[in-house]
Amino acid sequence: MKRPLAIALLFVLLWGMGLATRSITRPDEGRYAEIAREMAVSGDWVTPRLNGIPYFEKPPLQYWASAQSIEILGPTALAARLWTALMGLLGVWVVWRTGDRLFGHGSGKWAALVLISSLYYAALGHINSLDMGVSVWMTVSVCAFLRAQVEDRRWMMLAWAAAAAAVLSKGLMALVLPGGALILYSLWTRDLSPWRRLDPIRGVLVFLALAAPWFFLSATIHPEFLRFFFIHEHFERFTSTIHQREEPFWYFLPILLTGWLPWTGLLYASVIRPLRGFRSRSFSPQRFLALYALLVVVFFSISGSKLPSYILPAFPAIALLMGRTLAQRPGLPASAMALALLWSAALTFAATALRFPELAAQWGIQPDIDADMVASYQHFAGWMLAASASLMAGVLLALRWRSVALKAFTALAFASLVAVQLLMQGSEALADVTSSRRIAADLATEFRAASHIYSVGTYDQTLDYYIQRTVVLVAFQDELAFGLSLEPWKSIPTLAAFHPVWLEDTEARAIMAPTTYDVLAAQGWPMRVIFRDTRRVIVARI
Repeated sequence: MKRPLAIALLFVLLWGMGLATRSITRPDEGRYAEIAREMAVSGDWVTPRLNGIPYFEKPPLQYWASAQSIEILGPTALAARLWTALMGLLGVWVVWRTGDRLFGHGSGKWAALVLISSLYYAALGHINSLDMGVSVWMTVSVCAFLRAQVEDRRWMMLAWAAAAAAVLSKGLMALVLPGGALILYSLWTRDLSPWRRLDPIRGVLVFLALAAPWFFLSATIHPEFLRFFFIHEHFERFTSTIHQREEPFWYFLPILLTGWLPWTGLLYASVIRPLRGFRSRSFSPQRFLALYALLVVVFFSISGSKLPSYILPAFPAIALLMGRTLAQRPGLPASAMALALLWSAALTFAATALRFPELAAQWGIQPDIDADMVASYQHFAGWMLAASASLMAGVLLALRWRSVALKAFTALAFASLVAVQLLMQGSEALADVTSSRRIAADLATEFRAASHIYSVGTYDQTLDYYIQRTVVLVAFQDELAFGLSLEPWKSIPTLAAFHPVWLEDTEARAIMAPTTYDVLAAQGWPMRVIFRDTRRVIVARI
C-alpha cells in the first residue's frame, strides 16, 4: 500500500472513533435521531415527525438518510451519526480534489489536512446535526460551479443538483449564500463571465426535479406548511429574535478564530489577501471563495438568530484557500505550532481547574457546576489532559520532521484530530446531564410497563430514541407549537387538563422538573418516585 493511501486510511479510521460509543445528546442529536427513527418505523417519508407530531422546521434529506441507517443498523448511536460523519469525509475529499484542480501544486492535500484536523469541522463532523450535511452539499455545489468556470461548463449540472440536495438539507440559505457571493463577485470585479456559464434553463429544471416534489407533497398534505417553512423559518428567523437566539454582531468571530485551531494563523493570508490588489478581469476562484466565506460569516452575523454551527459552510471554502496558501509557501507555519502549544496549555489549565476545584477557587475561578457533577467533570479533565498531550506530541514530531514539510504537517494535523476525538470521547463523562441513555437503561422495565409516559412541562429529545417510543407532552409546546396546531390532540395543554387523565391512568409514568414535582406533590397527586436527581424527577402512578 502506498504511503499516502495508508495515511489517508489512518485519518478515515480515526474519524470514525466514538461514533458508536458516545451517548446521543440533546437537543439536536436527540431531535434529529428521533425524527429519523419515527420515519423508519412509520414508513411516512413525506411528513417528518418528532414525538409523533409533525415537524416542518427543516427539510427531510438527512432524515431520509438516517432512517435508512436505522433500518439497517437499528436505533443506535452509530446509525444516528453515520450521515453526518460520512458527509464530513465527503467534504474533505471534495476539497482535496477541487484544490488540486483549481490551484495545482498539491494544494488539495494541504486543504484536506487543515480541514479534517480543524477543531470546529472535526467536532461538528461527529455531532448529529443538519449543519454538516448542508455545508458539504453547498461545498459540492460551489466547487462544481468553480470547475465549470475554469474547465467544462457541464460541471454546472452537478452544481445545480448539489444545490437541490443542500436546500433539501436545511432550506433556502443553500441558494442565498452562493448566489449572493456570485452577485458580490460580479459587482466587485465587474466580471460578468460566470453568469454566461450557469446553464440556467437546464440547471433550474434539474434543481426543481430534485427539490420541488417534497415541498409540493408537504403543501398538499398540510397547506399551512408553506407559510410556516418559508416565512416563519426563514424570513422571521433571520429578521427577528423570535427563536430567542440573539447574540452580538461579533458572536461568530471568536468561534471562527478558535474553530480553526491550530491553523488560525493562516486566515488572513488565505481569506483577506486574495481580496487586495486584484485587477485582472479573468475569473478568479480564490477571490470568489474568499467572498463566499466572508459572506457566510457576515450573513449570519446580522441575523437575529445565531447558533455556533451556522458558519460551518465557510470552513471548506476557507480550507481551499489555506491549501492554496500553503502550496505557495512550503513548510509548516510556525504559527500552527505556536497555536497548538497555546491550545495545549489552555486545555491543561482548564483540566487543572476542573480536577482541583479547591485550587481553582484560590485562583478566583468558580466553575458553574452542579454538586452532583463535580466527579464527572473531574473525569473529563483526564481526557482534556490526554488531548493536551496529543497536541504537545504533534508539535514535537513536527519539529523533529520540520525538514520534510508534508511529514511535519501531517504529524500536527493527526495530533490535532486525535485531540478533538479525545475531547469528544471524554464528553461521555457528562452524559448524565446531556443524555437520557443511562435513565433509559436503568428504568427500562418501568418504561416498558407504562401504559403512557407523560412529559410534564419539559421534553427531553433523547428519551424517545432510547426507549423507542413517544411520550405524551403535558403543558409543553416550544418548537412543536406548529405541529401541535395541525394535530392538537397529540398533547395535553395544561396541568388542569392532565389531572383527571393521571388519576385514571393507573399504569402511567411521568417525567418532570423537580420544581414541578414539588408543586404536584404538595397538591396531593398520587405519585411514587422511581428516579430523582437535580434536573428531573420520574414518577409512577400509585
